[in-house]
Amino acid sequence: MPATPKGKRATTAKNVSEPAPAARGARPRASRPVVPASYRFPTSEKGLLDWTWARKRLTESHNYVIMTVRPDGRPHCMGMHGLWFGDAYYFGTHSTTRKARNLAANPHCIVVAEDLAELVIVEGIAESVSYDALPEGLSQASKQKYGWPLDPRMGGQVYRVKPRVVFAFPEKQIATAVTRWVFE
Repeated sequence: MPATPKGKRATTAKNVSEPAPAARGARPRASRPVVPASYRFPTSEKGLLDWTWARKRLTESHNYVIMTVRPDGRPHCMGMHGLWFGDAYYFGTHSTTRKARNLAANPHCIVVAEDLAELVIVEGIAESVSYDALPEGLSQASKQKYGWPLDPRMGGQVYRVKPRVVFAFPEKQIATAVTRWVFE
């Protein structure tokens, strides 16, 4: 997706209808991340965040960071625009970009929402999606959020990152609310 024009920050798509929760599939299973005991994170289920907490932050994020792996094993990281929609992350890029070439060799990637104080990390698998297979409302959500629809005439390819595991590390609740969601 192209960048927002300089000096213009597009609005977050809040009024665009997303698929109903039932259409998105079962809710992910919440648990605690596996970390060394010396971190002193809670181990009980008390205080786990609801999936809606992460979904809200992923949906409202304006900027994201995607991490992929080069064919030789070196990491690659890039800031970008995208949309969290129907419990998946969608973004566009040209097939000649480093991230697209990396994903062609290894579809595993990480997506991070912009607010590091309420850190949400998505581990997932990217797949190319044709424009006619995009969910209804996604292009309109892009237009509302960034000022342009998803349009095949713009060139490039759209990818969907399906989450496998999502982590939340809210800074102000780090002692009680760290949460991992597993998608099955």
